[in-house]
Amino acid sequence: MASFDQYSTKYKSIHMERRNGILQMTFHTDDGPLNWGGVPHTEFSQVFVDVGSDPENRIIIMTGTGDIFSGPPGDCDRRSKTHTQRRGPDLLGR
Repeated sequence: MASFDQYSTKYKSIHMERRNGILQMTFHTDDGPLNWGGVPHTEFSQVFVDVGSDPENRIIIMTGTGDIFSGPPGDCDRRSKTHTQRRGPDLLGR
Protein backbone atom coordinates (compact mmCIF):
# COMPACT_ATOMS: atom_id res chain seq x y z
CA MET A 1 0.00 0.00 0.00
CA ALA A 2 1.44 3.35 -1.05
CA SER A 3 0.97 6.59 0.85
CA PHE A 4 0.45 10.01 -0.71
CA ASP A 5 3.82 11.20 0.64
CA GLN A 6 5.53 8.30 -1.13
CA TYR A 7 4.06 8.79 -4.61
CA SER A 8 2.87 12.40 -4.88
CA THR A 9 6.20 13.80 -6.13
CA LYS A 10 7.45 10.65 -7.85
CA TYR A 11 6.15 11.41 -11.36
CA LYS A 12 7.63 13.91 -13.81
CA SER A 13 4.46 14.45 -15.86
CA ILE A 14 1.83 14.34 -13.08
CA HIS A 15 1.35 16.96 -10.39
CA MET A 16 -0.80 15.82 -7.46
CA GLU A 17 -2.55 17.44 -4.57
CA ARG A 18 -5.10 15.98 -2.19
CA ARG A 19 -7.60 17.55 0.19
CA ASN A 20 -10.21 15.69 2.22
CA GLY A 21 -9.81 12.49 0.18
CA ILE A 22 -10.10 14.28 -3.18
CA LEU A 23 -6.99 13.71 -5.29
CA GLN A 24 -6.37 16.01 -8.24
CA MET A 25 -3.93 14.72 -10.84
CA THR A 26 -2.74 17.36 -13.31
CA PHE A 27 -1.03 15.96 -16.42
CA HIS A 28 1.67 18.16 -17.94
CA THR A 29 4.97 18.41 -19.78
CA ASP A 30 7.28 21.01 -18.23
CA ASP A 31 4.21 22.72 -16.68
CA GLY A 32 2.54 23.09 -20.10
CA PRO A 33 0.11 20.83 -22.00
CA LEU A 34 0.92 17.14 -21.85
CA ASN A 35 2.90 15.86 -24.84
CA TRP A 36 2.41 12.12 -25.20
CA GLY A 37 5.56 10.06 -25.27
CA GLY A 38 7.42 7.32 -23.47
CA VAL A 39 7.61 9.07 -20.09
CA PRO A 40 3.87 9.74 -19.70
CA HIS A 41 2.96 6.25 -20.93
CA THR A 42 5.32 4.64 -18.45
CA GLU A 43 4.25 6.90 -15.59
CA PHE A 44 0.53 6.42 -16.24
CA SER A 45 0.93 2.65 -16.04
CA GLN A 46 2.53 3.06 -12.60
CA VAL A 47 0.61 5.97 -11.06
CA PHE A 48 -2.74 4.20 -11.03
CA VAL A 49 -1.21 1.30 -9.08
CA ASP A 50 0.01 3.79 -6.45
CA VAL A 51 -3.17 5.88 -6.39
CA GLY A 52 -5.42 2.82 -6.33
CA SER A 53 -3.62 1.23 -3.40
CA ASP A 54 -4.01 4.32 -1.18
CA PRO A 55 -7.25 4.02 0.84
CA GLU A 56 -7.16 7.77 1.58
CA ASN A 57 -8.15 8.53 -2.04
CA ARG A 58 -11.93 8.69 -2.32
CA ILE A 59 -12.35 10.75 -5.51
CA ILE A 60 -9.85 11.32 -8.33
CA ILE A 61 -10.01 14.34 -10.63
CA MET A 62 -7.83 14.15 -13.75
CA THR A 63 -7.05 17.39 -15.52
CA GLY A 64 -4.45 18.98 -17.77
CA THR A 65 -2.33 22.11 -17.89
CA GLY A 66 -2.75 24.90 -20.41
CA ASP A 67 -5.60 25.42 -22.83
CA ILE A 68 -5.97 21.74 -23.78
CA PHE A 69 -6.28 18.57 -21.69
CA SER A 70 -3.66 16.64 -23.62
CA GLY A 71 -1.33 18.08 -26.19
CA PRO A 72 0.12 16.60 -29.38
CA PRO A 73 2.33 13.53 -29.43
CA GLY A 74 5.76 14.20 -28.02
CA ASP A 75 9.00 12.39 -28.72
CA CYS A 76 8.52 8.67 -28.32
CA ASP A 77 11.16 6.14 -29.15
CA ARG A 78 10.22 2.65 -30.24
CA ARG A 79 11.70 0.96 -27.17
CA SER A 80 9.55 2.82 -24.62
CA LYS A 81 6.38 2.27 -26.66
CA THR A 82 7.13 -1.43 -27.00
CA HIS A 83 7.84 -1.67 -23.25
CA THR A 84 4.52 0.00 -22.43
CA GLN A 85 2.60 -2.21 -24.84
CA ARG A 86 4.29 -5.31 -23.43
CA ARG A 87 3.47 -4.42 -19.79
CA GLY A 88 -0.11 -3.27 -20.43
CA PRO A 89 -1.82 -6.68 -20.29
CA ASP A 90 0.09 -7.61 -17.10
CA LEU A 91 -1.00 -4.40 -15.39
CA LEU A 92 -4.61 -5.04 -16.38
CA GLY A 93 -4.45 -8.57 -14.96
CA ARG A 94 -4.86 -10.43 -18.22
